[in-house]
Amino acid sequence: MITLLDGNTGDWRHIHVFDLMWLVNCSKKDIECLFFNKIVYNEVDKHQSQRYQKLGNVCFAKDINSGRYWESMWRNLELEEFLKKERYNEKMEKKRADAAKLVSWRLGLEKPVTDQTPIEKEERKIPCWSKARDGDGVYR
Repeated sequence: MITLLDGNTGDWRHIHVFDLMWLVNCSKKDIECLFFNKIVYNEVDKHQSQRYQKLGNVCFAKDINSGRYWESMWRNLELEEFLKKERYNEKMEKKRADAAKLVSWRLGLEKPVTDQTPIEKEERKIPCWSKARDGDGVYR
């Protein structure tokens, strides 16, 4: 149980929490109160109390409470992180491509032709078929 005293009114608030994740379902007022008034604990309860305090801080920072929809805040954060990674990957791929072009230019290397488009100069070298030259017996 977390007991909070409101200094202005002198009222006590009791938050009964049996599981760490129950803090997620606390009201916004309880989360704010837990954030601004740090938990006081005995030395034997230090580890457990700090876990509750950390989750209270995260709930306050990310605006997670019983009155909010989870997906509204978290989906946006996931999308932002995904887009950051995508932009970074695109930027690094462009840098790699530019570096490869620069190296091949400096070394005088050219990429081999990969497409199958005919070269006009080479196409003119191929003789056209003729009956006289290619062995039509009736023509001779």
